[in-house]
Amino acid sequence: MNGLIINILMFGGISFFVFLLFLFMLKREKISEQKFAAFEMSLEELNKEIYLIKKKIKNIDNLPKIEKMEEQVIQLVDNMEKIEEKNIEIINLIQERINDLYVKIKQNKLPDISGDISKNEEEKILSLYKNGYDIEQISRELRIPAGEIELIVKFSDF
Repeated sequence: MNGLIINILMFGGISFFVFLLFLFMLKREKISEQKFAAFEMSLEELNKEIYLIKKKIKNIDNLPKIEKMEEQVIQLVDNMEKIEEKNIEIINLIQERINDLYVKIKQNKLPDISGDISKNEEEKILSLYKNGYDIEQISRELRIPAGEIELIVKFSDF
């Protein structure tokens, strides 16, 4: 009975950790959305400025000034493209880190839940389960509570 309570508490703790991780990811996503909103606003402002510049260009008869303005506009557009590329790289890096965290959590899940069960016993349990034994049969043969065996089987991606 004590083993079951400990397993339930461990499962609850892991569930709480996963919940906190989910909340953390939501918060990071909200921050990213805010940054993108600011980025969009700056793009709108640049578009307005470009529109005003083009409008002024029509009123100017001096061609060298127009060419100079076009170069500045092209340079602004190039700078914005570089910023966009950096933002995409940052987003990809964040996504890779989130994926790495998922992998680490998944790898660490089974040993944390098994508590008193050794790695060798876990392998025996999984081997028997793969060979068609049901949870009750494995429990009788290895003299391990069925609840612990069920948790190990559930968290081993069967």
